[in-house]
Formats: sequence, C-alpha cells, structure tokens
Amino acid sequence: MALNPESSFSVDLDRIEEGIAVILAPNGFQWHLPESYLPQGISEGMTMTVTLVTDEQATSARLDRIKKLREELVNR
Repeated sequence: MALNPESSFSVDLDRIEEGIAVILAPNGFQWHLPESYLPQGISEGMTMTVTLVTDEQATSARLDRIKKLREELVNR
C-alpha cells in the first residue's frame, strides 16, 4: 500500500481539562494536547481537520544531529 505525501482527517474536540485538550481521533484514538495548540475560537464539540505533511528539512537536520552525536560517541 503506497502512502500519500499528505494525509488529512477529521477530529473532534471532546473537552478541555486543566489546560489539556482531549481530541477524539478516528478509530477510537484520543490525543491529549496543550490547549495552546488549538486554533483560536475552538470550543468543545467542534470538529477540526488535521493535516500531516512530511518535513524533509526538519528530518534531514534531525538525522544530521544524530549522526554527529554517534560520531562523538565513537570517537571518545
């Protein structure tokens, strides 16, 4: 099965408890996120669209950092 470079799906804001948003995602999954991550004006019961996109630049930078750390460990 080929993966798409971008994926979008709907989630629902179930509730906010002590600054933590409880998001109901597909297939019964729940996400707990800081309320500050939510779009302005969102309230309990509203539906949002989540879009996941690969970030090649961030991935490359992370892999470079890991490579450098490994080299430092080997060269101790």
